[in-house]
This record gives sequence, C-alpha cells and structure tokens, in this order.
Amino acid sequence: MKYIIGFFNRWITHDKDKVGDYGIRFVIHIPVGLLMGIFLLGLPLIWVFLEYQRNEDFHTKDEAWKDLAGSIWGIMISVVVQLIALSRFVSC
Repeated sequence: MKYIIGFFNRWITHDKDKVGDYGIRFVIHIPVGLLMGIFLLGLPLIWVFLEYQRNEDFHTKDEAWKDLAGSIWGIMISVVVQLIALSRFVSC
C-alpha cells in the first residue's frame, strides 16, 4: 500500500503542498467528485462535503484544498460523461 501512495505522491504534485500528500489525497477524492457530479444527487453531497471540509480544515488545518481539488476533477469528469451520454440520447 505504501508503494501505491508513494507512486501517486511522486507523480501528482503541487507547489503549495507542504506535507507531500497531495497526490494520494487528490486521487482518493476523485470518486467523491464523481458522485457529486450526478444530476440532483450531487447538490446535497456538494453541500455536505464542503461543510465537512470547512470544518475539518478549521479544526485540524490539514490543507483541505487538496481534497477539494480531487473532488472538483471528479465533478468535471462526471459532468462531461453525462453530457456525452445526453448528446447521444438526444441525437437519436
């Protein structure tokens, strides 16, 4: 497991990362973003996730922006997939 974590932290980096865990935190939050990008289901999930991250960052100062970055990428992927699926459905 530590090799997988090391792989992501070595290949996915950010200049503002002070701890060195940006890669793995980015990757593990992409599935959360995929769920948040689902139409109608995503709005309550986005609200809960943002409140949780705000609270966690306030109390632990764990640089929650890393988690938000991964979830935003997940949302973008989910929306693009849904738009492609919708365009195929509408064009039939």
